[in-house]
Amino acid sequence: MLRFKKLSHLALNVSDLDRSAAFYRDMVGLDLVERTADTAFLSCDADHYNLSLHAAAQPSLKRIAFELESAAQVPVAREVLERAGVRHRRLGAGECADLRVEEGIRLVDPNGITLDLLAGMRQRTEAFTPHPMKLLRLSHAVIRVPDFAQSLRFYTEVMNFRVSDFRHEDDGDPYFAFMRCFPNPFHHSFAIQQGKAPAFFHSAYSVESLDDLMAGRNRLLDEGAIVAPSPGRHKASGSVFQYFADPDGFTVEFTLGMEEFPETGPRQPRQLDKSYRTTDIWNGPKPTNLPNLGAIEPAAW
Repeated sequence: MLRFKKLSHLALNVSDLDRSAAFYRDMVGLDLVERTADTAFLSCDADHYNLSLHAAAQPSLKRIAFELESAAQVPVAREVLERAGVRHRRLGAGECADLRVEEGIRLVDPNGITLDLLAGMRQRTEAFTPHPMKLLRLSHAVIRVPDFAQSLRFYTEVMNFRVSDFRHEDDGDPYFAFMRCFPNPFHHSFAIQQGKAPAFFHSAYSVESLDDLMAGRNRLLDEGAIVAPSPGRHKASGSVFQYFADPDGFTVEFTLGMEEFPETGPRQPRQLDKSYRTTDIWNGPKPTNLPNLGAIEPAAW
């Protein structure tokens, strides 16, 4: 059984590395920890990075990485993946050095999205100093999938993620699953939504206070970023949210507060409807101004 510590990081291909690195540093609030000719590493906690940006002609999601609970989980992960018939490989020493980790496994999910399961992320030599707002962590990533049932089986039966809540269509069929990478306690570190094709929906960063969320919103507006009309509050997680777009049109979220689950005896997943009041219990204006761009880089094996 796989056990995870957290969502480790996201890797994004970006069309202008300088522009995107500056945006995530100055507008989102991450530290630019390291920069090479074609990659920028940014962090919002003790890890060397929680976001890597890669210079590319086509903006896209490059991969999603989860940190295993410990190095002892690496052989467990290989056994689980082999038993499930999931194609995977152990990362070589050079790849681990490039990723700033001790060891890891790379695989591809049913949607062609590259996943890394990692152990031993390099830690920062200097503590993260939140500025200009107080970020707490990389919160979650959401993808769109063409076969919801297949993806749900993969992430729950192979990856051992636990569903916190579903949202369902009017006919009762689920189309959205909020999941936590067990035993991480937060309501969702990952989620899947039914879509026409695989796509990256959004990433989210947790902030410490409402003041941080609103100051971040206003700073984005002042700089001319695309910002959703107003904050809202999700019924599922209880989180306050503010969506906006990065320079390549990827949707990003500031999120405040989130339900937490015990490892044993958690509540059962709820079946929530698809109404917008479930998305936003305050029933504010819908974020129809966001580009919602989220291509997936084809997995390279």
